[in-house]
Amino acid sequence: MAESLEDDATFEESLEELEALVDRLERGQLLLDESLELFERGMKLARICNRKLSKAERKIEMLIEENGSLKTGPFMDE
Repeated sequence: MAESLEDDATFEESLEELEALVDRLERGQLLLDESLELFERGMKLARICNRKLSKAERKIEMLIEENGSLKTGPFMDE
């Protein structure tokens, strides 16, 4: 349930928090337990960001010219 509350944060907010966690982990000055806790939080944030990106990707539409008129169609990943 807690993860659904975190979904209320914007993609940018989640990504910013994830980047801050990575910075702390890369400094290597944490105890093992702290590192594991931050790693777990980071994995949750990564899943949230991935879900938000997937949702945005599904919403993207391309304009397709068909017989002189413009028509919307689904975004096709090449």
